[in-house]
Amino acid sequence: MFWVVAGLGTVGGAASWSFLYLFTEEATRGAAPDRSGPNPNNGTAVGGLVAGHVVGLAVLVLVALWARRYPRSATWFAGVALVVDSLVGLGLSLLLTGGDLVAPWPQQPYQP
Repeated sequence: MFWVVAGLGTVGGAASWSFLYLFTEEATRGAAPDRSGPNPNNGTAVGGLVAGHVVGLAVLVLVALWARRYPRSATWFAGVALVVDSLVGLGLSLLLTGGDLVAPWPQQPYQP
């Protein structure tokens, strides 16, 4: 059961990393009134990325505790699975976004 959940975590990792790109990409569409400074949505986008990883770690730890006898080894397995899921998800996200981690902030003002 643990390995099934860990495998499904790859999808969650890709969704978390893709959320980072998509959230910053939304701000580049001209919805932001002032585009002269850095992208103001990066903090919120990183918060979503962190929240996705915290939820993933919690689920993995709970399933690992159910599957293993020793809490220390369960936490170790969950941590390793989270790192692997996150790295694979990052790779999938980079494939989907053309290699951009966040959407590039345009240098020119928005012209409809």
